[in-house]
Amino acid sequence: MSKITLASVTIDSADFRKLADFYVKLLDGEIVREFGEHGVAVSVPGTGVQLNFQNADGYEPPVWPEEQGKQQQMAHLDLLVGSLDEAVKRAVGLGARKAPQQFIPEIVVMLDPAGHPFCLAPE
Repeated sequence: MSKITLASVTIDSADFRKLADFYVKLLDGEIVREFGEHGVAVSVPGTGVQLNFQNADGYEPPVWPEEQGKQQQMAHLDLLVGSLDEAVKRAVGLGARKAPQQFIPEIVVMLDPAGHPFCLAPE
C-alpha cells in the first residue's frame, strides 16, 4: 500500500494575507511559498505540516458555537501551549478574540481574525 502523508491544511478567508500574517506571528512561522494572488504557504516550526491560506469568493466566517442555518465550521486547529494565560494574551494581542462561550475548562476556544475557531490547550 502506498504511504499517504499530510503536507498542509488550507484555510479560506476574505483576506489571506492578513490571516497568514496572524498565524505567522502566533506560531512563529514564516511564509515559505507564494501562490501569486491566490494564497500563501506558512511553515509551522516543529512540524512537517504547512498552513496554506487562500481567499474564497463570498467568504462568510463560521458561527461558533454552531447554529442551525448559519455557516458552520468545517475544521479547527488545536494548539498546545506552555501557558494558557500567556497564549490567550498573545493571540488577543495579534487580533484574535476569545469565543463568547467556553465548554471545557482546560481549553480556551479562540476566534482568529477571519472568525475561524481554534483551541488553545495546555501541553
